[in-house]
Amino acid sequence: MNRVDLELRLQEAECKVGRGEQNIAHQRGVISTLERGGHDARAAQMFLRRLESAQVRHVAERDRLGRELKASP
Repeated sequence: MNRVDLELRLQEAECKVGRGEQNIAHQRGVISTLERGGHDARAAQMFLRRLESAQVRHVAERDRLGRELKASP
């Protein structure tokens, strides 16, 4: 992959990581609201775990692309 393509993919990966952080923060707020209201938050917690799992993958991809870009001429 050429340097320009790597830079573009890294930028996209950084956007995914940023959106993931926002989504996780939002979902934690949803869980808090549900729990404060005495509602069952299990489904929201399960969704949070899925978001967190996806975030781990997004961060790993971003980091891999960063390393690949540093190693490219």
